[in-house]
Amino acid sequence: MGTKALYRTLSELGFSVARWRKAWRHLDTRQRRTLLFVIEPDPVRLSRPRDWKQLLQFVEAGNAVWLSAQLPGAIAGQSFSEKSFQRARILFPAALLYGVRRYIVNSPTRLVGAWRPPKKVSLPSLKPNREIPLLCDRYGVVLKVIPVGKGFLLVDSNPYALSNEGIDKGDHFRLVLNVVSSVVGRDGRVLFDEWGHGLGEGEHWWWVVAPSTRAAVVQLLIAGILLLVALGIRFGRPVAVPSQPFGSTAFVQGLGTLLQRGNTLREVVGLLELHFLQQAFRDPYLWRLPESEEVEQRLSALPLAQRKQVLWLWQWAERLRRQPRLTEREVLQWARHLPYERQRG
Repeated sequence: MGTKALYRTLSELGFSVARWRKAWRHLDTRQRRTLLFVIEPDPVRLSRPRDWKQLLQFVEAGNAVWLSAQLPGAIAGQSFSEKSFQRARILFPAALLYGVRRYIVNSPTRLVGAWRPPKKVSLPSLKPNREIPLLCDRYGVVLKVIPVGKGFLLVDSNPYALSNEGIDKGDHFRLVLNVVSSVVGRDGRVLFDEWGHGLGEGEHWWWVVAPSTRAAVVQLLIAGILLLVALGIRFGRPVAVPSQPFGSTAFVQGLGTLLQRGNTLREVVGLLELHFLQQAFRDPYLWRLPESEEVEQRLSALPLAQRKQVLWLWQWAERLRRQPRLTEREVLQWARHLPYERQRG
């Protein structure tokens, strides 16, 4: 959401910066000295009590969360019709405002009343009378800090101050450095929340895909189902063609006779060897003959009795493929020792 400048600048200054792409309920309350930026999250994510409770317990353990959003319902704020650049004034010289003289607001939302999570989450250390307003203008409070246990929650209705454009205006970055330094120091971590924007992971592989891509995939699936239904109505149910069983020895002999004319018996041995290794290693996706090192590595996972049989047949096939002259009789003699040949024969 336009915070790349803030992310990269903090990283280049030596802070440990990372993306947070899991649900808030996965936040580790055993961590300390961690600051989580939650900037303009999706309102759907803000309606989950379980995640909110874990987020506040994460703050209570000794960390900080900077919640910045101009959604009136998300931060218990009120929206005004006027949206222009306003200069907020400092209410009193707090430590977090050291060196801050000009704080520019470009948001129609102001904080009114006591802050509450969108859903009722009972937490003893979250007390309305402990809220400390820091910045305001003629419309109301813009930034407040709420001590929660050993940490604190910054509620901000001005996401512009953290954006790529706004971070360079006024003393916005000075305020960010004050907060980061007081919470993180040099040993902590700075996290940027991406789960709140639908870019999550850790719950299901589906969350790795971007929301726009997920919508496109769903549309393609619906179109594919409709196409199958239309084809079923047009052509009826598919009729399975009965297959006629035949002996695998006859198949090998016929294939060998056909390909011998093109002097390609080695290709026959390669095809049969590949089919045999697919069965022996139980890997139907083995699409090429493996190297010696790979075969030895795979053999180590087989039982000892099966390992000797597979090794013997594989070495025999390798010798056949390296012979200067190869006959159909030699191929058939080797093929009759294959396990599936004995089962079908």
